[in-house]
Amino acid sequence: MRISFSVCAVLASLIITLFAPVCWAVDTRLIDGVRQKDVLDEKDFEIIEQFVRDAIDELVNTVDFTQVARLRAIIVTRQSEQAQYAEQYSKYLRKYIGEAFVKTKDLEDATRRHRVRVNLTILVSQLENPRLIDVALDVLEDGDESVQYWAARTLTSRRLIQKVETTSGNSAVVDKIASKFEGIVETARPEVLRIVADFSAVSNSEQTKSLLLKIADMRIKGYSDWTATASPLDIRVLKLLCERLQMNDGKTAEFGRRFAQLYSYVMQKYIAALRNEDLLDEEQRQQLASILVEIEDKCIGKLTGLQQTVIKRAVELDDDNTLFLEHGRLLGDATRRGELPRKFDFDYGTAADGSRLMQPRDLPQPPSAP
Repeated sequence: MRISFSVCAVLASLIITLFAPVCWAVDTRLIDGVRQKDVLDEKDFEIIEQFVRDAIDELVNTVDFTQVARLRAIIVTRQSEQAQYAEQYSKYLRKYIGEAFVKTKDLEDATRRHRVRVNLTILVSQLENPRLIDVALDVLEDGDESVQYWAARTLTSRRLIQKVETTSGNSAVVDKIASKFEGIVETARPEVLRIVADFSAVSNSEQTKSLLLKIADMRIKGYSDWTATASPLDIRVLKLLCERLQMNDGKTAEFGRRFAQLYSYVMQKYIAALRNEDLLDEEQRQQLASILVEIEDKCIGKLTGLQQTVIKRAVELDDDNTLFLEHGRLLGDATRRGELPRKFDFDYGTAADGSRLMQPRDLPQPPSAP
């Protein structure tokens, strides 16, 4: 039976398509040989560079994104603890990944550009290589939110920080990361800020303390001008502030003030929503309720020394009056200093007349309110 030329062409095209990933897969034979050696020479260094260059090029140029995870795994698993190898491998990873990020700027297809940049950032995260921290720092302010998310994940990896600690001590590196994070606090998504907030607890340095305070200030401002929506991020920030407050390490007033004002705004907003059912949708009311109850359960008892469920019961009963009274008792009102400010000796800043504020600032009316 004779097969037409057109059928042959189709079959040939199909075979090429099916086997293209195999034919063009980066060759691992030479690099695997180098990984087994105890002492390396210049020829081995050339093999390492060739492998890293080819692997990163393939990652950038592939059009079959089903192969990307496999390519990343090949690159990650070719790392080694052998000192010479590790130094050279890291050196060329840093060089060619950095160059690859630059090359992606010339990709006209926005979808492809996004995928390549995200995959490069995921690769950096999976490598968990202290020598690549600067690469992640460089793309942290990337306009692509997914790239920023993975860069933040990279920089807050506990395994990565542990590696830094065992090699050179992490103080300077942690401070450098914290400083960079401060630059994205006001624009980052809640998912990224949650990661950044967790990072603020990795050390007791002044830089990480400042980072947590800045995140808290950003959330407080968001509630004040009604641009922030209640989020699990608020629970995490409040818990971290609570932990810092308990440490009593010289900045108690700073952490206490932020904890009390943020919790106050959450409670004031929830009370306002109970009194005006059109103010917020059900999802936002439930999120505010979750914050109030969770923080009462996990933080208020630790700070006061007495476990309580007053806020939880009031939320269950939609009892805005009890919430209002408990707000004054815990945080302060016009007639008395609250239990938390009294115990930890903090106020709420300075009033317009220069006097010290002994109660939380009132939540302003929504911008749309008459």
